[in-house]
Amino acid sequence: MTNFEKYKDDLMKIEGIFAFDKNTRKVAECDTTDGIACEDCLFNSMDCYEGNKIRWLCEEYKEPILSDDELEFIKVLSKISEKKIKYIHKTSHRVFLFSDKPPIDKYGILLDKSNYYDLSGYGYIDLFPNIKFTDGLYDIENKCFIEV
Repeated sequence: MTNFEKYKDDLMKIEGIFAFDKNTRKVAECDTTDGIACEDCLFNSMDCYEGNKIRWLCEEYKEPILSDDELEFIKVLSKISEKKIKYIHKTSHRVFLFSDKPPIDKYGILLDKSNYYDLSGYGYIDLFPNIKFTDGLYDIENKCFIEV
């Protein structure tokens, strides 16, 4: 299924220029009162060209890495700890959340020099099933993996 097929019904309701909110993953009018502001749009002002939008519409739709529930969990944990959680890393038996990018060397992430939360002891090993050890470090804000 392409992005066009996924969002076709919403796209057909838009009379002007469309935008895609990278945070809510919704299609809406571009920069109107009820629309999507440039800073929240996947096609921010630098990439806001019809060609880029057509290419995106033709791309294969990808499910988000983190579910809404997982994002809410991270938001609550960030509020409780008073440090915004920005990165996730999993091993076969542990889940680590980081507020700052951990140091990485040729052997991987240096946990002893990082400020992190280890969720494994709390029974949260099954959280974030779309993140695998082989994926590396997941950057929540930029929605991408950083190779470890």
